[in-house]
Amino acid sequence: MPQKNHLKDFTQTLDIIARRYDRHQLFDDFLTLAICAYHRTNIQSRLSEKDQANEELYLKTVNRYDKETINSFPKLLGILQTKIYDEPYSDLLGEYFTLYITQGENGQYFTPEPICELMTKLNGAKEQHNQRVLDTTCGSGRFLLKFAQSNPNNTFYGADISVTCAKMTTLNFFLNGLRGEVAWMNTLSMDWYGGWQINAQDLGIVPIEKEQSTIWTAPPIQEKETKPDNKLEQLTLF
Repeated sequence: MPQKNHLKDFTQTLDIIARRYDRHQLFDDFLTLAICAYHRTNIQSRLSEKDQANEELYLKTVNRYDKETINSFPKLLGILQTKIYDEPYSDLLGEYFTLYITQGENGQYFTPEPICELMTKLNGAKEQHNQRVLDTTCGSGRFLLKFAQSNPNNTFYGADISVTCAKMTTLNFFLNGLRGEVAWMNTLSMDWYGGWQINAQDLGIVPIEKEQSTIWTAPPIQEKETKPDNKLEQLTLF
């Protein structure tokens, strides 16, 4: 039986609706809708209860699109879920994002999955349990996915300055059954923009603020030094 080409199916489905919408925005909104669908309240209540903020975000996002496009979103999610079922810890989202959206712009060309797998094996020669594993520039989370392939019983943390990357990692964590946190933030300045906990207490995704984050810490306060006006000051990053 020939192997199913999930990337081709995903691409063809998005191509049809991308003729009418901006491709990057469409992809990002798909991620938002999927994360909203897997909100912990929806899962734990079996859709008998709703989180108001989550419902508002979902409706605000989905109302940008016509009926045909809206009907395509579940199909995209089904292709993604099937891909992960057939190939656990794979990264269809990151592959699509690299090939058809960024095309390597702004340094967003992710490390090939075989290299990620090799590097994680070199860094984790023996099986790890109950550890906290962090990638501070996680992209679509594929390094963490490859580490989880051999070491799933850990808590995984990812952070990225790109909101699209943070959403991809969040969805990849959930669909692969990983427990952890993803932050949309600048890990150098510690500027926080948003984040999610995944399967942290119960099954599902929950948005969090920086005060609830394990990754975020308050940036150090730098005291200003008084210097003579005729002297140049050294450039500092923080």
